[in-house]
Amino acid sequence: MDLNNIDLKQVVEFKETIRKDPRLAAFTARIEGDWLFEEGEPQFRSTVKVKEGTYTMEASHPNFAGPGIRPGPMAFGLFWFAACYTSTFVTEASVRKLRFTAIKTKIEAELDYTAQFDLGENPLINEYRVVMEVSGDITDAQLQDLKEYALKRCMGMFTIRNAIRLKADVRLMS
Repeated sequence: MDLNNIDLKQVVEFKETIRKDPRLAAFTARIEGDWLFEEGEPQFRSTVKVKEGTYTMEASHPNFAGPGIRPGPMAFGLFWFAACYTSTFVTEASVRKLRFTAIKTKIEAELDYTAQFDLGENPLINEYRVVMEVSGDITDAQLQDLKEYALKRCMGMFTIRNAIRLKADVRLMS
């Protein structure tokens, strides 16, 4: 049964699977890509698996004079936050049998490149703002409850709100 373009059967089945064996809830997400050196082309490419094959993602180096030929890394990061937050919000609403007719999500980040160019110590990102506009058969109280649910359970929002352990390694290729 689909509601709000969410496959509820799959959601319920996966929840039951991990209820029976919580170890199945944990896995490693991974992306690998290559820096590209051809002038006038995107600088980074990654191919990821999707249901029916692969999908190629390309990014341009941030172009400080205006947009590049592909989205820059920040656009992909903001897209992750917006898509993850909206998906968590809509999935839980669908589990609660709440129907939407439209949803628009906007994520903004206040950036400061001063530190990146060794011109000061200002934080690279000062603030994120999330605004979601929703229409459908839902009350404001239900919306606010779903907002709090998604803020707590979306992995993107969790990453913004919590310091996550980072392990970084750089190696010479053989």
